[in-house]
Amino acid sequence: MSAIQGYIKIIKVLMVLTVAAGLFGSVLFTEAGQIINLPSSWLYAVYPHIGWVSVIVGVIALVVLALHLRQGLLQRKLVIAYVVVIAGMIFVTNFFVPEVWLRGHHHTATFIPVSEADEFLEEDADVFVLEINGEARAYPRDWMMLPHIAGDTVGGEDVVMTYCALSNLPLAYSSSIEGEEAHLKVVSQVHNNLVMVDTNTNVMYQQITSSTPDNSQTLDPRAGQRMPWHSFKEIYPEGLVFRVVEKGPYALLDKITYAMFVYSLDSHYNGPKPLFPTLRLDDDRLPVKEKIWGISLGGEQVAYTRSFFEKQSVHNTVVGGEPVVVAWFPEYETLGVFSRRINGQVIEVSDIDVYGDTGEGKLKRVTQYPHVFWMVWSHWYPDTKVMS
Repeated sequence: MSAIQGYIKIIKVLMVLTVAAGLFGSVLFTEAGQIINLPSSWLYAVYPHIGWVSVIVGVIALVVLALHLRQGLLQRKLVIAYVVVIAGMIFVTNFFVPEVWLRGHHHTATFIPVSEADEFLEEDADVFVLEINGEARAYPRDWMMLPHIAGDTVGGEDVVMTYCALSNLPLAYSSSIEGEEAHLKVVSQVHNNLVMVDTNTNVMYQQITSSTPDNSQTLDPRAGQRMPWHSFKEIYPEGLVFRVVEKGPYALLDKITYAMFVYSLDSHYNGPKPLFPTLRLDDDRLPVKEKIWGISLGGEQVAYTRSFFEKQSVHNTVVGGEPVVVAWFPEYETLGVFSRRINGQVIEVSDIDVYGDTGEGKLKRVTQYPHVFWMVWSHWYPDTKVMS
């Protein structure tokens, strides 16, 4: 073997290795990885280093291109195809999901008044609601499906609403993590639940657990609820509504993505199995696709079904050592979860309104997981109690 032939062989080996690395990342960080059920630990382990890996792969690709231009050792079409493939995979791995496909609005969300939103929303439209210090925001499900993330200042607090369509789960958080401003973006999903990253620190968070994969850091939840649009209008007529209208070069992509979501989510919501085969489905206490209201406090989880609230609309209980009241308001088709502590005293609640007012004072809201699928909830919280 001549020196040139050996040199060409080495270059081709580098080309194969870099293509394999790029292909692996492209699969791991897109839905393809979940379709073939790659271990979630791989995504958690690789993501923090994906930038450096991409730089190394990119540098090797540039070296191959430079050698071709200088020495002409390889076929021109092969080199061009190689460079295009590597550039595409680096783009998909690092930029496509958070910057192009599912562009969040953590710090760029816009809101419109109820009167304006009423022109677009049906009376029974599903909205996620956040109320802080008397100010309210509504986040229509259909308008949250693409960005997944929308931030705002509500009642003097910087907050962000997140939504995972696969879990059917909206959760709100403080926009600060350990005292520092966060900037959340979509990374991917594992086990049919959203994975986000704080781009200011490059730390990933699982939405349903509100924590990092190793549970070393947590997001700070803000209590929200869920209701039809007609209920929000009546309860919070002065509230504002998240509205996203994408224009420009991404408009067509957004329309295609939305149509794709609607199509794929139909079978996910109504078919016998989840869209991605990554969930344990052996907990038969409830049907896999039943939507439950979850509570997670002090390391304890409880799942409530709709039938439970048909038997009793006000339920005093203790979850994880915290005394709470769970109240169903049939006229508004919404659930409220509140702490039963007032001025350090625990009260027994028999009468409460949708704002949390009781005869003894106003109660503080507690975070709930409204209408999350049982198959997702039981996968992430297998030791959950069930109230049905």
